[in-house]
Amino acid sequence: MKTHSQAIRIGLCALAFGANATAQAAEPVITSFSGNGVLVCSNLVPGSVVTVEWASSLPGPWTNNWAGLEAVTVNSNGTIQVGVPMFYRVRRNSLSPGMALIPPGFFTMGNCMDPGEGGSEELPLHTVYVSAFYMDTNLISYALWQQVYQWATNNGYNFDYAGSGKAANHPVVSINWYDVVKWCNARSEMENLVPAYYTSEGQTNVYRTGTNNLENSWVKWNTGYRLPTEAEWEKAARGGASGRRFPWSDVDTIQHSQANYYSTNKYAYDTSPTRGYHPTFATGDYPYTSPVGYFAPNGYGLYDMAGNVWESCWDWYSSTYYISSPGTDPRGPASSASGGRMLRGGSWYELDSVRCAVRAYRAPSFAYYHYGFRCVRGL
Repeated sequence: MKTHSQAIRIGLCALAFGANATAQAAEPVITSFSGNGVLVCSNLVPGSVVTVEWASSLPGPWTNNWAGLEAVTVNSNGTIQVGVPMFYRVRRNSLSPGMALIPPGFFTMGNCMDPGEGGSEELPLHTVYVSAFYMDTNLISYALWQQVYQWATNNGYNFDYAGSGKAANHPVVSINWYDVVKWCNARSEMENLVPAYYTSEGQTNVYRTGTNNLENSWVKWNTGYRLPTEAEWEKAARGGASGRRFPWSDVDTIQHSQANYYSTNKYAYDTSPTRGYHPTFATGDYPYTSPVGYFAPNGYGLYDMAGNVWESCWDWYSSTYYISSPGTDPRGPASSASGGRMLRGGSWYELDSVRCAVRAYRAPSFAYYHYGFRCVRGL
């Protein structure tokens, strides 16, 4: 999968066209720029998402010296609103079907409801800036897992577990963290993307085998598929809403009509008329998972951000990480006293853990029938 860039730059008062300006008529072409930060482009569909690259001074070669990336939605009139006038170029975004854009910005991370309903590791509340990224709208299904798994095992990958699922359209479970990370790389390579995970800081050997405890510097954060960081996951789960207990923006209560979880009268915010495991899915043997995408999505169009299966994240776990975590794109501590990697979102097996702020962890070697995942991609 390739993204084609239209090499066109524009200053506040004049246009500067590059050698590729006339190539590929379907690509975006900047036609004008206003002082209030509006780019007018040809070949843009209103409502589509594009990437705007910028430089504060005239860049050098067309492929170098661009200072940043930002995903923006094209306005209804086909224009793009940008910030301070600089030199710009625009390109179409290319991503797999079934992914949603999580826009860049600040959000409040942690337990924003009653501090007494969660553990101390959910505090203090703190403001975090997260760069834009894409996230799978659904949990990885057993069918998708098998498709990539078969390709991977025929192309130099090995896994500790083959994975399982209650049905093809249910989430894959019974896989450990190492399997998940290698699978992300395999999905990238299968789609001709640059993999995210490597076996050392040099980022030369793709992680395909073994049980390596990868480090932050071993990751190419803006290339292929990878696990979300804990901060990316929570920002995405909140769906653009602020100060809410769950991924929906209208109420702070939960019922079986909204998620697959274990209902109990222990918590006042559980108002479900049915109790125990979800009556629709508690059939046969464990796991009592539900089909991916069964319930309504959150504000970002993401399904199952509360319940169904726990979602693996990148970060090592630390109960005190929020006290000193970076304010921009935090990626977790360098190691964990618990030896665990982060889990988010809860599962069909419990209630309290489906709150947006709940933090849990597992040993990366541990697999269980209510652990799953979804992928993200950087821009």
